[in-house]
Amino acid sequence: MKNLIKTYLSMTHIFLLRGYYIGLKKRSNLCMAMLTLCFSLFSYVEAWSQDGTSALRPGVLELKVGDALPEDLWNLSLTVINHPEGKQTIRLADYKNKPIILDFWATWCPGCITSLQNLDTIQRELPNEVVIIPITNDNVQKAEAFIKERRWQLPTVVNSSILQEYFPHKYIPHYIWVNQEGIIEAITGAEPVNKANIKTVIGGRNLDVPNKIELLDFDHKKPLFIDGNGGEGNSIKYRSLFSEPIPGLFQSISAVISDTINHTSRIYGINCRALTLYSIAYQKLQSFPKERIEYEIKDSAKRALFVTTKDGQTSKNHLFTYELITPLNAPDKVRERVGVDLQHFFGLSARFERRLIDCYVLTALPTLKHAFSKGGERKDNLFGEQNEEKYIQNQTIDFLSGYLNEILPLAVVDEMSYRGTLDLKFPQPDIQNLKPLQEALRNQGISLEKGNREIEFFIISDN
Repeated sequence: MKNLIKTYLSMTHIFLLRGYYIGLKKRSNLCMAMLTLCFSLFSYVEAWSQDGTSALRPGVLELKVGDALPEDLWNLSLTVINHPEGKQTIRLADYKNKPIILDFWATWCPGCITSLQNLDTIQRELPNEVVIIPITNDNVQKAEAFIKERRWQLPTVVNSSILQEYFPHKYIPHYIWVNQEGIIEAITGAEPVNKANIKTVIGGRNLDVPNKIELLDFDHKKPLFIDGNGGEGNSIKYRSLFSEPIPGLFQSISAVISDTINHTSRIYGINCRALTLYSIAYQKLQSFPKERIEYEIKDSAKRALFVTTKDGQTSKNHLFTYELITPLNAPDKVRERVGVDLQHFFGLSARFERRLIDCYVLTALPTLKHAFSKGGERKDNLFGEQNEEKYIQNQTIDFLSGYLNEILPLAVVDEMSYRGTLDLKFPQPDIQNLKPLQEALRNQGISLEKGNREIEFFIISDN
């Protein structure tokens, strides 16, 4: 790794780079799959941290890929909820000679929930061929209510700290794949968890997937690269640092952390795409519509850091780790400093700017009252099968405007004054002929018409 040392206002900025500096090489940008995430523009929660590690009790050894489950673990009594036969405990031995997938999850982890929903469906489809056992440290009552609301059928293990000791980890979801012989076939994150791979294990074939790597001794509460925490470093009072991604860690970003003992402020982004780093400096970006982000960048190598490629993956060459430590300061001042660092590092300017554009405008008609929701379950099929009638039930207009922003060729501006919930039905939008959609919405009290509006954009451009 090459070190490029710059001095700025008598403060040391250390940029740890390896084999690239922005603008020197052309690379294609591979977009993150997210949170995971996610679900929104940035995958802030695609990797959730859970401090499930603890000192192993006597006789308990960490199990790794290739290990056989010990008899003590097979016969361990595990407390469960949501068992279809009403059982309060199970043993892994009850499922010997079948593939077993242990799924460590939590109710606050979006990636866990999405994956567990899929696993619940797979278990129903393969009831006698595989055993899927979710495991959570959440409060029992909270977990029960959460599972009941989603009508999952999988029994879930609760209050089992010893499983955390056999399979220590920091990040969830966390999966242990055990084959028919009781051998740990793989330890993975969410990416390989699908029906095809599960059938591979059922068929007795080797599971060729990457195993999850975690630095269990990494401490997010300490600065990066100091005292060996993720790398080498020295005690400092001011530092701006960019580096390659750190293997074994997942993407995460922090708020401004004020240390009144050492009189410093700190903020970081670990293993992030460039745009995610900009969201640290410009907080509004964290919920900003992606269709209103413009890249006015001529340099193809720099542009590739932001523009999604066809294969939907993210090259490690387009991930960065960043940390800023400054003397104790107000959070907004610290974020301003992050913006300056990004401008210097990437050689790009960033700003919010209002622009007059062609768009579609949603407005309420007097007949909207007929679409007021009658209540019931909140649901929709907006991103379901193509060519089916779309509906939203007991949802706000945000669901409709967000969907239309994804589908229509122009931005959709919501000028509805009503903020209650609605029940709506309309045909699958045809961007070549919007009249059926417009007519259906108009009959329910909503106007969707072309217009011109001055709206806010986030611009990243050449300096």
